[in-house]
Amino acid sequence: MTILAWIIMGAVAGAIIFLLLTLYFLAQIFFQSQKLKRLPKRPPKNKKKRRRWTAAIARLKQRRKRALLFVIILLISAVACGGGAGYASYYQSINLSSDDSALIVRSYYLLRDFKAELTKAAQQEETEVASQQNIRYLATTLAAYSTKKASTVNTPEGQSALNRYYASLSELGVNATLVSGNFYGNGELAEEFLADIEKTITYETTAFEYYKVNQSELEEEGASEDE
Repeated sequence: MTILAWIIMGAVAGAIIFLLLTLYFLAQIFFQSQKLKRLPKRPPKNKKKRRRWTAAIARLKQRRKRALLFVIILLISAVACGGGAGYASYYQSINLSSDDSALIVRSYYLLRDFKAELTKAAQQEETEVASQQNIRYLATTLAAYSTKKASTVNTPEGQSALNRYYASLSELGVNATLVSGNFYGNGELAEEFLADIEKTITYETTAFEYYKVNQSELEEEGASEDE
């Protein structure tokens, strides 16, 4: 469970506790008011009894006032916790989970590497063992996205964008795995898969735009690794 999920759970639990305490102090206000009603309306003539009557009224009013203060503080705290939980839940729903973030960063480089390998293979007549192994590895790794699903804490729109992207990656990888040794000197086949890669990139772009992924940073990181 992520830190954010723990924060949401803690905030919700806090809101519930504060509401229960609010009910408790509301009950105290009610009981103090009932006790005040049961006291005589007029002060007793006896000086000693009048003093006790005055002290009892002051004490009950003080308790009621203190309980009212607690009610106000607890209600504010409950609203704050509830609002915090709501905002954290909303923030979580429109941002990538750590798992999804790792998946799309990896897929970003897999797609570009696969595109580069296919372009190179299409221009060569003879098969290069290392390059063919790269293509097979990239294809099978992309195919493994068939088991990936977007986090269910995301919005339906966000889940849909990611799941379409994952499905497209998987389909591309599965199809490429079946013909991984046929790309060399076969420009037509390579162009067909390059078109599929571009189609997958459109799904990638949709997901990146929804989750505000900084593609420039990914490009810079990829360029620095190649140097």
